[in-house]
Amino acid sequence: MNTSQQHAALFQALGHPERLHILEILGRGPVCVCELVMMTGKRQAYISQQLAALRDAGLVIAKRQGWNVFYQLNDIRLAELEKMVSDLFSSERPARPKLPRG
Repeated sequence: MNTSQQHAALFQALGHPERLHILEILGRGPVCVCELVMMTGKRQAYISQQLAALRDAGLVIAKRQGWNVFYQLNDIRLAELEKMVSDLFSSERPARPKLPRG
């Protein structure tokens, strides 16, 4: 897989609102699936499906502790990326500069 394909796969994984919400939660630290279910209000099967997509994209890793599986970001920079994207689309962002027509 070339770099462009890797980037496309990353953005495809990030292109789902619930996955972004999960990444936002995981940016605060490791969380078990049962907690993600409670925090999102979604069914366990749905959360597991979204986590599988994030895991396949290499964005999260899973660690089993007893009966629970805890997920965490594979790279802490993902939390920074999520914050940058949130800031980019916040209502307090500065006006975009006008580009010259030509």
